[in-house]
Amino acid sequence: MEILPRIRSIKNLMTAASLPEASAVWLNRPLDANDVHVHTTRKPKGGYRTVCSPLDEGLLRLQKRLKEFIDREVLDPHPNVHGYTRGRGATSNALAHLNARAILTVDIKDFFPSIDREQVEAALHTHGAKPIIAEVITNVSTFRDSLATGFPASPVLSNLVFRPLDDEFATFAAERELVYTRYADDLTFSGARVGDEELQRITDMLLAAGFEPNRRKVRFQRRGHMQVVTGLTIGHSDRLRLPKARKKNLRQDLYFAGKNGFASQARYRNADEQEFREQLLGRINYLMGVEPELALQMRREFEAID
Repeated sequence: MEILPRIRSIKNLMTAASLPEASAVWLNRPLDANDVHVHTTRKPKGGYRTVCSPLDEGLLRLQKRLKEFIDREVLDPHPNVHGYTRGRGATSNALAHLNARAILTVDIKDFFPSIDREQVEAALHTHGAKPIIAEVITNVSTFRDSLATGFPASPVLSNLVFRPLDDEFATFAAERELVYTRYADDLTFSGARVGDEELQRITDMLLAAGFEPNRRKVRFQRRGHMQVVTGLTIGHSDRLRLPKARKKNLRQDLYFAGKNGFASQARYRNADEQEFREQLLGRINYLMGVEPELALQMRREFEAID
């Protein structure tokens, strides 16, 4: 990616990233409490997450443009990274570990907030950004001196910052004859054997780089038991599958929507009817990339109800 080293001024950056004219107002200073709405959302599996969103539509457009610019013109995706990477996703991440004998998954605690302003600027410098350019990009991409969950550029900037650690983990995995992948804050290692010794090394490497593993989410998975990577079961030699519990839940929603109507099942799920329809169709479409025959059958059932 050669464009970033050639950008020498804010005006050059605005032209290269197709930023709106009003962007200079935001680029020239760090964001403060008057610029950002901070709220909490409940996580699907319990607990709460702090989410930030720009209060001004112009700031949001600026962040989205910068995200696209960094993604397409700056970031060279690491081959082992599947989260926030064009052409990859949860399915390709899980596929890398298909039919593994042993799996270790490690989750990073508070991933985005763990990445501070200094790390973001340093990563941009590494990719050729002049000091002023690294500073202004960081100004509108961080809040309270760290990456913010909810900001458009946080995912791609996290991949930029984490790149050296991805290299270290890939080397470590190769030495141990393991497969390594990362999907956002989820690290997965698989092979013939992976145990406490490998977990300790991985933990030490994370801590040395300023990241903390979420010890409650560390999981060892062995063949013969259900093995799940990024929400997909990988214990079959032929292909990935959606976990049985998720398919059962999807079948139930389709059955009762067919029996009682979308509105009734949406109320049961404490959801708006239109939102429920869209979520249900999204779940079917996601299944299409994993178990297409079953997904087609469910799509026909959905359309029959509609």
